[in-house]
Amino acid sequence: MKHVFNLAIFSMLLLVVTVSCESEEFVTDGSVSKIIDANGKSSCPSSHPFEACGACWVDANQAQSGGCNDTGGGNNGGGNNGGGNGGGQNNDCPSSHPYSACGQCWADANQAQSGGCNEDGNGGGNNGGGGNGGGNNGGGTPCGDYNYNPNNLTCVTVVANGSGCMNSDGLFVSSKGVVSNPCNTKEAVLDIERNLGINIDNQFIAQCGYQGNVPSINPTMTKSDFLIYMKALLIGININGKTGDQFAIEFTNLLDTNNDGILTRNEASMAKGSDPRQVLNLEPVFTINGGLATDDVLAYVGLYLGDGALDKYAGDLPQVVQDNMAAFTRTWQPGVNAASKRYDSK
Repeated sequence: MKHVFNLAIFSMLLLVVTVSCESEEFVTDGSVSKIIDANGKSSCPSSHPFEACGACWVDANQAQSGGCNDTGGGNNGGGNNGGGNGGGQNNDCPSSHPYSACGQCWADANQAQSGGCNEDGNGGGNNGGGGNGGGNNGGGTPCGDYNYNPNNLTCVTVVANGSGCMNSDGLFVSSKGVVSNPCNTKEAVLDIERNLGINIDNQFIAQCGYQGNVPSINPTMTKSDFLIYMKALLIGININGKTGDQFAIEFTNLLDTNNDGILTRNEASMAKGSDPRQVLNLEPVFTINGGLATDDVLAYVGLYLGDGALDKYAGDLPQVVQDNMAAFTRTWQPGVNAASKRYDSK
């Protein structure tokens, strides 16, 4: 009996040690995943409000101790009280990206600056006069190889398909007078990656703000990640009893022509091109714009490369798909100006 009692005590101690070790391993990280709020937006819970390295933390110190050196993030980042026309809290921005600067939404001032936006919390930089910032029309924001100036609407080269033109900064200007924003384009793609928890080709992310000439790359994506994306886009679709999930699964399978579980830009283009309307099984969903809408959904994850102005791609999608997209990524279209954010904080 004594032997059995000692064995029971030993088992309990072993359990305590095991749980303790598991707890210590978790504390080493300390982060929690983002949650989807009532508005369908991805954000950090109140218990872990600091966002960095794609995860949620109690504060910057915890993030750093957990091995995250990107301590500039956070839903409660600085500059929320900025005034003027510059950065600061903007009610049009979602809770996950509350900092408004350079006409778009960011996690905080540091993320804005790393994305090429030099506008501070008081509106300085982008709106500075007297040649401040360089570029055309007295200003602009550096975006990789480009200078984003939303006021530079002067056409230099007309785009062949008549959807707009290229300005003197080398950026696409839509027929509605919206200048393509390479900084926002990259953030839109990163939104998808972060908020859906999928992996988008890093080479495509690095070049997704391209304008004009199409880069000679062949981005790849796992079939399972693409399916997550498509299911999120087609939420609420039900046509003659066929759900959005069913359309998404069928469309994904049609793109994976060699059934290897990997989708590539070239493979997707060939699969889509096998259909005269280039819409495959999504004809009932994309009844108005057909293949153009198919291009749109593929463009955001690098499985379609065409006119270099990703900002304009959402415009051909049915409203329900646009609304679904707005729940997990930003895009200007189909707004009439850069202030018409697709994010709806309400």
